[in-house]
Amino acid sequence: MRITAAPLLLAGLLASTAACAKDASDYSTQELVEALTQRLSKVLLAGPTRDSPDNTAAIIVLEGKALALAPRLQSTATMRVLSREQLVAEQRANFLIISQLGQQGADMLVDYETPNNASFGTLRIQDKEGKLVFKAEDTYRSSSGARATYARLYGGLPCRHGSEMAYRFNYADRYARSGECPVARFPSSDSAFEW
Repeated sequence: MRITAAPLLLAGLLASTAACAKDASDYSTQELVEALTQRLSKVLLAGPTRDSPDNTAAIIVLEGKALALAPRLQSTATMRVLSREQLVAEQRANFLIISQLGQQGADMLVDYETPNNASFGTLRIQDKEGKLVFKAEDTYRSSSGARATYARLYGGLPCRHGSEMAYRFNYADRYARSGECPVARFPSSDSAFEW
């Protein structure tokens, strides 16, 4: 009897262990985005230039297919979820855009952009022994892509002195150290000569 009971006990133990195992797709949207902002915190909490103040919380903006996630996300002490309109009104330069978050098997994929450091792409989120880990699927660096994002958000709008965008707008310019706007309005094009 002991010989036949042992395989059953082992099978039961393995089944209960498998039932307790967690996939990345088992996490809530809030947990996934908080983990992502923690993963990118060094980038997201830095000021747009050496002379600008650092951020105290990561700024998150949802676009495209990710807009449907808005009701499932709340701001916390470490991250602020802003609408596009709020982002533009505050003239933020350092933020994370999430354009899609979806399941692929046990994993989650997130399409993102951080224009302040000119990064964008797709990250795979996996659960490894109870901890979320991020692996690059397709990630790129593109200063022209960052300029295009800033032009899309701020093109033609008045620049406000002291805002993050005033510091970021032309950080090579002599005005950047003071946070003054070098010109009254942000350029509508993504030309490297204007940004």
